Amino acid sequence: MFWQSSQWLWLLAALAIPLLIHLLRRNATREITFAAVHWLQRERQHKKRLLLREKWLLLLRMLLLALLAILLAGPLLQRDNQASEKMLLVDPRIERAELETFLGENPRFASVLWLLPDPLPISESRPQAPDLWRTLSSLADAGEFRRAHILLRHAQNPSGHGALAVSPHWRWHALENGSKEESSPLPRLTLLGQSPTWLEAVLQQLQNTVAPQLELQKLAAAGLASASEQDWLLYDTAGELPAALQQFIRDGGLLITDQRVQPAGGIQFVEIAGDEPLQAAALGRGSWLRYGRDWHNADFFHRPELPEKLWQQWFAQDWALQARGRGLWSIDAPPGIAIADAEVHRFRLMPIEQWLLLAFVLLLALERTVALARPAVGSDGHD
Repeated sequence: MFWQSSQWLWLLAALAIPLLIHLLRRNATREITFAAVHWLQRERQHKKRLLLREKWLLLLRMLLLALLAILLAGPLLQRDNQASEKMLLVDPRIERAELETFLGENPRFASVLWLLPDPLPISESRPQAPDLWRTLSSLADAGEFRRAHILLRHAQNPSGHGALAVSPHWRWHALENGSKEESSPLPRLTLLGQSPTWLEAVLQQLQNTVAPQLELQKLAAAGLASASEQDWLLYDTAGELPAALQQFIRDGGLLITDQRVQPAGGIQFVEIAGDEPLQAAALGRGSWLRYGRDWHNADFFHRPELPEKLWQQWFAQDWALQARGRGLWSIDAPPGIAIADAEVHRFRLMPIEQWLLLAFVLLLALERTVALARPAVGSDGHD
């Protein structure tokens, strides 16, 4: 037996209260008056019945207190997780009509569940689609889902990558083959302020080599910067960093400046090793890349390898873009970390509060019935 809140078990000590009251009442003397000796035998029999009824009440009340303490402690029963090869976990992106068509063609499944961190029966309404990578990783070591079939909408899942945890026994299905996304997504490059003298040449070189479709957007004011609209923001205005650009970084953008832009609000930089003085700071979900000298200086841009160096440095700091650029996994050969059989959780803990609550209600009703059935004690001492 396991407990969610074992500290409530101290309430079991309260079982001594009704027992103590019962013992004190039993030792108390009672004066009984009667008119004739022939009533003596009848009085003794009546007293025995009352004593038996009091013992039943004592037992019921002690059981009620014990159940209350156990309910508050949250008992959990250990249940064996039986892996089923006839279980299907369904991607919630799949429409119900499409699912019915698939099940009509594949009728062998005994149980069909929505693919969620805590899978629900397919009879439930179609839930909002979760992050499939995190969902599958959370189910990989659960014994009951160890040999399940996985039905996805697309054979290539854009939310998965090398950190995916999988069961080697899963069988994969897909409704559509899908189209594999670009493995290296192109960043949205934006300039705020004046253009550095080297930028036009670098941009042209990148368009001729690694990024033919790369374009440069220009912003008129810092307040227009948005991480949902821009990936990389070049800021070329000396002075303290505006608050709007701090928010741009927090929201997941990459800010690129030289040393003339000064940090505000206690932003901490770390030095990046290399031939170029370079600093980086993490802020929220994004980062700030700050070159350690004035990039208008001729020593900065008079370098033939400058475009390639800048492209690598910027990519290295854009975490969100790196995640989107990782390779995709397919149903034919899902990559990731295969969870070994020895690492699987063979048991799971099941709450039993509902059954205990039902037992508590029934015991309470029985206790009230016995208590109300006792005859009232008259003022003369007779029951």
